[in-house]
Amino acid sequence: MKLFADKSFEKLTLLSVAFYIFMLAVCAKGIYLYASQHPSEEELLVVTGIVRDVRLGGDGSATRLKVESEYGTRRYSSYYGIVWPGMERIRPGDRVELLAERNRLNKNELIEGKSYYIWGLVHQQQRIIQYADVRELVQGKEATVNRYINRWLAASCLFLAVAGVRKMIMVLKRE
Repeated sequence: MKLFADKSFEKLTLLSVAFYIFMLAVCAKGIYLYASQHPSEEELLVVTGIVRDVRLGGDGSATRLKVESEYGTRRYSSYYGIVWPGMERIRPGDRVELLAERNRLNKNELIEGKSYYIWGLVHQQQRIIQYADVRELVQGKEATVNRYINRWLAASCLFLAVAGVRKMIMVLKRE
């Protein structure tokens, strides 16, 4: 019994594999370019509300706050599992002020609802998260990811070129 009815998978060539890998690299670069477009501080959503639930993160797990505001009760997460000093004092029922960016790549939005990233946080008149600190953190991480994507793109482009030249040589030898 064959898994695929399509016969195109039976004729995988070096050139087609190189093309698929190159297209994956192009898609990764496109997703990176889309995801790395962050708003300026003035364009962020300003949220003032009451904390309904707190889950401190750390070790790669984001700190999550459920905040009830004029926008409804929504989830706000810190970037990269950072627990900023002072976040451990936030309790349900506390009033907070947030600067937030919508998570545009949330694949579970239909199930869980809209989620946001925290770019600024004020709790009990104390600024816990500053926009400039988050911007520096995010840009540093994204620069690292971009370097790897660029290397993958260059390697896949080279692989595609070698496979294309190999295919042309094979065609010329047949003639």
